[in-house]
Amino acid sequence: MNLARGLERRLEKLVDGASASVFRGRMHPIDIASRLVRQVEFLSTDTPAGTQIPNDLIVRMNAADIDVTLDRDHLTRELVAVVTETAIERAWRLVGPVQVQITTSTDVPRGILDAEGTSKVGPVPTWGQLIANDGSAVLEISINRTLIGRSLDSDIRVANQEVSRHHVVIYREDGITMIRDLDSANGTFVNEVRIAERPIPLVTGDTVMLGNLAFTYRPIF
Repeated sequence: MNLARGLERRLEKLVDGASASVFRGRMHPIDIASRLVRQVEFLSTDTPAGTQIPNDLIVRMNAADIDVTLDRDHLTRELVAVVTETAIERAWRLVGPVQVQITTSTDVPRGILDAEGTSKVGPVPTWGQLIANDGSAVLEISINRTLIGRSLDSDIRVANQEVSRHHVVIYREDGITMIRDLDSANGTFVNEVRIAERPIPLVTGDTVMLGNLAFTYRPIF
């Protein structure tokens, strides 16, 4: 799905469920969500696995910008969904489930949305697996931009000398699973073809070799 269209559709769902009175002289829910996405991108950091955004977010707004009749819990749930789905579409790394807390204060100027956030490790659903061809292991892929390597700071640690400290990263972007080698010493091979640092798509049944360790990729729907 086109990224812009996908985000627009997500935000339209937010509007459909919101009180109509919110649109009279107050910040539109679509505007709230769009501004939050921009703030989250501004708060992003670089990691060995790629761009990471905070998942524990505090949103500050002027109290007058939100209609008192608006279902605040519904708005919060939709903002969580917007950030989560945008992260998947844009290949942003999330180390835990997205949480959003909305706070209001007259100290925040009208028409301004400010956000701060931290990365809080927590359980996220598994969306893919690398199944060892010899039956010895199943690597569960859950974090978007999952870092696989021998190092202790890897999301999935493979304690084998054939595997580099930071060997490979697997992630989703705009509905496609991608794999990227991180300049590993012994290489990453997909269907017996060595890949470079340029990411390539990964599909069901592909054979992935980390050095001489062979796995089969399987998505979880």
